[in-house]
Amino acid sequence: MECDLRFATMSAILSTIQRAKRRFLKRSYGWTGIEIGCHALRMAQVRKLEDRWQLATVWSVEHATPYVRATETESDSAACEETFGWLAPSMLREQGLGTTLDHLENLDSLFLGKKCAATLSDGLIAYRELELPVCAPTEVRSLLQSEITLESECDFEDLLTDYWELPSNRPRSTTNSFGAVSIDRSTAILLANDLLNAGFECRVLDAMPCAMARATSMVMDDPNATSLAIELGYQQTTITLVHDGQPILSRASRSIGLLSFLERVAQSFEINIADAQTLLFQTSTGRMKLPNAEDDFANPLQQKLSGFLQGIAHEIDRTLHYVQRVHRTMVPTQIVLMGEGTRIPSIASAVEEHVGLSTSTWSLNISESLFGNQQIATYAVASALSSLAWEEV
Repeated sequence: MECDLRFATMSAILSTIQRAKRRFLKRSYGWTGIEIGCHALRMAQVRKLEDRWQLATVWSVEHATPYVRATETESDSAACEETFGWLAPSMLREQGLGTTLDHLENLDSLFLGKKCAATLSDGLIAYRELELPVCAPTEVRSLLQSEITLESECDFEDLLTDYWELPSNRPRSTTNSFGAVSIDRSTAILLANDLLNAGFECRVLDAMPCAMARATSMVMDDPNATSLAIELGYQQTTITLVHDGQPILSRASRSIGLLSFLERVAQSFEINIADAQTLLFQTSTGRMKLPNAEDDFANPLQQKLSGFLQGIAHEIDRTLHYVQRVHRTMVPTQIVLMGEGTRIPSIASAVEEHVGLSTSTWSLNISESLFGNQQIATYAVASALSSLAWEEV
C-alpha cells in the first residue's frame, strides 16, 4: 500500500511538471501569425527568450484557385484571364478562403497552440490617420466611427473599429490626431469562421501598417527609434513611418506593386507572370543599378528593375519630404524592407544607394541559418502578428 501511494504521488508530481512545462512553452511561444495576401498565405510563430526574439516556425501556401476576371471589352468565358492575385472584398465573400485554409488543418506538429492573429493585405483592414476637434474622451469613438463611415460608405452598425491617439508636433493645436483601423463586420466574421474551420481561434485582426510597425520594433537595437518600414507587396507597396513602436503615418502605392512590375516583365519577355516571377527572383544579374547605368539597355531585365527601383525611391522621397514638413521631430534614420519584394536580389543595397538612408531587410537573429534559403523578410508581418500574444490582457 505504501509503495502504491509513493508511486501515485510520484505520478502526480510528474504530471504537474509536464503541465508546468507546457504552460512555460506556451508563454515563451507566440500565437500563430497569419498574413493573408493576394497571392499566398504566410504563417509564422516566434519565441521570446528573455528580451530576444527568435523565429521558431514558418510556413506558406499559394492560393490554389486564383481569381478569374473578365476583360474590359468582353464578358464571355473565352475572354476571361487568370489573375496572379485574387484578394478583394467581393472575391473574399464569393470564394472564401476555404480552399487555401484546407491546407492548415494538419499543422499541429508545426505550430504550438490554436490562438492566432491575422491580417489581410491590400488594405482590406483599413488604416487611417484622422484629425478631430479636441473633445471629451467619451466622444472620440463615435466621432471617429462617423468619419470612417462617411469615407468607407459603410453602414455605421456594420463597421468594426479601433483607434489610438498619435503624438502631435502642434501642442497648442485645437485638434488631436488619431490612428484608426476598421473592417467590415461581415468580412471579419467570414475570415474568423474560415480560420476556426481550419482549427485556429482568431484573437486579433490587425491592419498592415500596425503589423509593419510591430515587425520593425522587433528588429531594432533601439525599439523607440524612428524608422521607415516598407512592405513590398504584390498589389501595392506600403510605406509606414514608425516611431516608438507605432505607425505615425502610412501611404500605399499601387503603381509600384510587385504584380504590376511582373506584368511588365512578362509582357517584355513574352512569358506568363509565374515565369516572370521565377526570372525576377532567381536572376543572377547581380546588384541592381540605378537608372542611366551603362548596361541598362544591354540587359532588359536590369532596365525593368531600374525602373521599378526608381518608382520605389520616388515614393520614399515624397514620404520623407512630407515627414520633414509635418513631423519634424520624427524624421526616420533607417529603412526596413519586408514583404515579397525583398526576394529581388540586392534590393536593400540599391534602395540605400539611392535614398541615402541605412537600409536593411527584416531579419530575426539566426533565422536565416535555421530556415535555409528562404527569404525571411517575407514573414515579417506574420511574425509581428505572432508577437501579439505578449500584448494579450
